[in-house]
Amino acid sequence: MKKPEKKAKSSESFKKALFKTLPKLLEKDESFRAQFITFLKPYFAEKEKTEDRFNILLEEIRILREEGERRWQEAIRRLDEHLKILQEHNKRLEEHSKILQEQSRKLDEHSKILEEQNRRLEEHSKKLELLTQELISLRKRQDVQIGALGARWGLKTERSFRNAVKGLMEEYLSVKVERYEAIDYEGEVFDGRPGKVVELNLIIENGKLIVTAIKSSVSVGDVLLFERKVKFFEKKEGKKAYKKVIISPMVEPKALELCKELGIVVYTDVPIWEEEFNEGL
Repeated sequence: MKKPEKKAKSSESFKKALFKTLPKLLEKDESFRAQFITFLKPYFAEKEKTEDRFNILLEEIRILREEGERRWQEAIRRLDEHLKILQEHNKRLEEHSKILQEQSRKLDEHSKILEEQNRRLEEHSKKLELLTQELISLRKRQDVQIGALGARWGLKTERSFRNAVKGLMEEYLSVKVERYEAIDYEGEVFDGRPGKVVELNLIIENGKLIVTAIKSSVSVGDVLLFERKVKFFEKKEGKKAYKKVIISPMVEPKALELCKELGIVVYTDVPIWEEEFNEGL
């Protein structure tokens, strides 16, 4: 047991002594240094090969560095381009935002103007509606007043003309003009309404009886009423009318046709059958 321990201690002592003396031997003894290097060559690469490998490694590192630098510069260039594009987009976006804000402002202004115009239009529409209603009401009142005035004017004109015809004919033509009035007790003339007064103008010349009606205007109803009055007169008085005459400035076309069918002579703004009437006189 003691021999291995002693041997280990001896080996350890030898290593320490070798590490202590080896550097001095390599430095001072060239022959020993050469032999030592020759002894260690199998364990280490040669200097030339090591330098070549190192140079190759440096070249590869240089190439990688240059490639990395190139790629880095390219990345920086692209980044700068992207930044410029982004800045341009931001600039355009800001311009568009300003334009949009301006358009929105103008749209708000136009909306306010449109609302004001709509409000004024509604006010004008209401005023126009009120004015229209007032005009309609005024027109109705005027129509009623004009109708009443026309009726009164027509009645007065008929009476004035009747009186003028009566005076002229009696004075210059030696004919007799009479106003005939009779009560229709049976309602034969006025559609079943008894008690109405039937009025006619009678012109008598040499025993010939001419029944006339002088009106401001004549409708189909007026012609039928005149025809019933004549028949009422003939039946009640037992006399036959030689001529039936209507005198009016305004006669409806259908009323003219009906007069022709019933044999009634009409004097209006266009004389109808005037020659026949003159020959009868």
